[in-house]
Amino acid sequence: MRLGPSLAGVAGRKAGTLPGYTYSEALKASGLTWNEATLDKWLTSPKKTVPGTKMPFMGISDPARRKQVVDYLLTLE
Repeated sequence: MRLGPSLAGVAGRKAGTLPGYTYSEALKASGLTWNEATLDKWLTSPKKTVPGTKMPFMGISDPARRKQVVDYLLTLE
């Protein structure tokens, strides 16, 4: 069961644009492009970063853990 869009190739991708997934209008209109800074902000608090997102994730409060996740996401192709 897949709960969200594939994160492969997320670096450099405009938020809400991967075909085959139904994104919230808020995310599609966010203007975000995924990079180290935007991923860090998103993973800190998705609902504060993009009010109206349907992402059921509260965020990662620990900066070191968040950096590990961001670093990993940036390696996915």
